[in-house]
Amino acid sequence: MKESFHICFTSHDEVMFRDEEDHGMFVNLMALRGYAHDTEILVDAEMSTHAHLNVFTDAPVWFSGRLRLSYTKYFNYKYGRKGRFGEKYTYFLKVNGFYHQMVVENYIHRNGLHHGASPTAFGYKYCAVRELFAKDIGLSSETAASWTREEMQSFLPRHAQFPDQYLMGPDGVFLRSSFMEIRRAEQFYGSPRNYLYQMNRLTDESWIEEQARDETGSPITLSMIEQADERTVAQMLNNEHGRSFNRNRLQDMDVCRLIDKDILPGYGVTSVYQLTATQKQRIARQLYYEFHLTESQIRRCLVITGVSK
Repeated sequence: MKESFHICFTSHDEVMFRDEEDHGMFVNLMALRGYAHDTEILVDAEMSTHAHLNVFTDAPVWFSGRLRLSYTKYFNYKYGRKGRFGEKYTYFLKVNGFYHQMVVENYIHRNGLHHGASPTAFGYKYCAVRELFAKDIGLSSETAASWTREEMQSFLPRHAQFPDQYLMGPDGVFLRSSFMEIRRAEQFYGSPRNYLYQMNRLTDESWIEEQARDETGSPITLSMIEQADERTVAQMLNNEHGRSFNRNRLQDMDVCRLIDKDILPGYGVTSVYQLTATQKQRIARQLYYEFHLTESQIRRCLVITGVSK
């Protein structure tokens, strides 16, 4: 029997997505693995160091394992990398109850907001937040390109199987609206008005009180979803107000683009994984002094264990 699960992949030592193509490939592989393993994907959010999924499945370990392996193979091949990608373990949380389910969807949709990547939940691109009630709210939907199956196949791994209803945009990425269970995700909100309210309300004790109505166990909290400490959660809650968002701050993918497109050619390499430790330290100092980036951001974008100023 299928059950609802929150699944989270993490990679805090190196970014999971260095460019738009990486984000697109993860979505494509997610769609392919969902089809192959009869897994219904409701909502998703991909951040630079982790990804959240909410799925209905009877094989969460199998689905997530194949998705993770497929993406690792893609990433390793593209960047000349070797070995396991990300932290060793995948985080699973079974979701029981109507209000527990809605809270999980809320947290996933609001991930970009919580991590300071956007001033509102709707401002973050790499998630499903703009797919729910899109027409009712007046959000612009992605447009399908007139690809043939053969042309769609060119964006995917060899021998990939997908149904005819899967559609792709001009960028070669499956449209979430064509493979995700958007209508089912909407059912937990009931109306566009409530969805807007949920995306804009502040996290407080009422979230816990509402989940108590389910009588299905402990409430799901932000710290549980993010596996984060109190200080990090406090910052996430502060980000919900939207006032701390800095549009001029370089996000991880901006930094990766700067490294991969502007800096690496001067070193005669095409990937950070081809740099020597000395070269990485030299680039790290450049990023620190010229662009005033934090050491943690430099470490994960350059894939180094330390930063020498």
